[in-house]
Amino acid sequence: MSLPDLSVIIPVYNRGELIRHTLNSVHAASADLHVEIIVVDDGSTLPVADDLSRLGIEVSRVIRQENRGLLYARLAGLDAATGRHVLFLDSDDLVSSEKLRAHVRMLDDTGADVTYTDTARQDIDSTSGPTGAPTPNSPLTDTTDAAGFFIKVQPGPHSPAFRTTYLRARVAAALFPPSPRYNPVAEIWFYHNCAPFPARVAKSPGLAIVGSHPGERLTGCWERLAVASLAVQEAFARTCPLDTYEGRRARAFCATKAFTAWRALPRGFSPEFSRRLLCLWQNSPVPARAEGGKGFHLAARLLGPAAAAKLHHQVFAQPYASCRTLSDAEFAQLLSTLPPA
Repeated sequence: MSLPDLSVIIPVYNRGELIRHTLNSVHAASADLHVEIIVVDDGSTLPVADDLSRLGIEVSRVIRQENRGLLYARLAGLDAATGRHVLFLDSDDLVSSEKLRAHVRMLDDTGADVTYTDTARQDIDSTSGPTGAPTPNSPLTDTTDAAGFFIKVQPGPHSPAFRTTYLRARVAAALFPPSPRYNPVAEIWFYHNCAPFPARVAKSPGLAIVGSHPGERLTGCWERLAVASLAVQEAFARTCPLDTYEGRRARAFCATKAFTAWRALPRGFSPEFSRRLLCLWQNSPVPARAEGGKGFHLAARLLGPAAAAKLHHQVFAQPYASCRTLSDAEFAQLLSTLPPA
């Protein structure tokens, strides 16, 4: 029996009926393909298999594990996948009708290791499903550069599809091991472990669609995402190989991205977090850009990049009070879970 063309891995935690819209979307996009759908139940209170049975939805396999978080659920799905290629979706994502076929065709025709698509957003009603038409996000940069894709473009987890043997090899040789602290940004753990090494990258047609709904989402607490991202970036900075061209480029891109994120922090946010993020740029062993607009670069020539960014921050940044989702004590506890910088 031939291997599936594509394994679609969908971690689920207490999403109830919402996942049926994701699965309906995948089934509709699977025409003329052999698609394996693996649902990873990350310790939901009520087993997801019971929900699927009640809804009359069939999938290739349901894996139920104790609650370990998103990164470990994706790794469990990758370990179980039998398809030639693999795509990760969250349990409220949708795919356009051509996305899966476009991935498989391009991966097969070009020999690429990873292909990716643009993204969109669409409202989802938990009962009736998607409403209206998808609203496209800004097109992603078209690149064939691995370090540029994994660090600079860095799309959501629903955008790329990977050649399974390629991704498994990168996971097996991971620069830094998985950790619960990376769960909120699980996709960038994969990206950073791929970035310093050669890979063939191509952009495909189709859309990956993020469902907008009133249910709980990881993106509802940006501070948790920020701390998890800092944890990945610091681990990458400690382990990225610098003896290759690809490794040096990836490290430089990571430093530049940290500087850009530091500039975007709200005014009055954690000084310790701000310091650690800036250090990723200041302590980069390879030259890293300080990106910004014309006004910033004019000020940077006069004052230096860090001083110019601090001045811009004081004038234009929104106050933390206007966007906080955690108390100071909650954030301090979260930051304390990171290894010393």
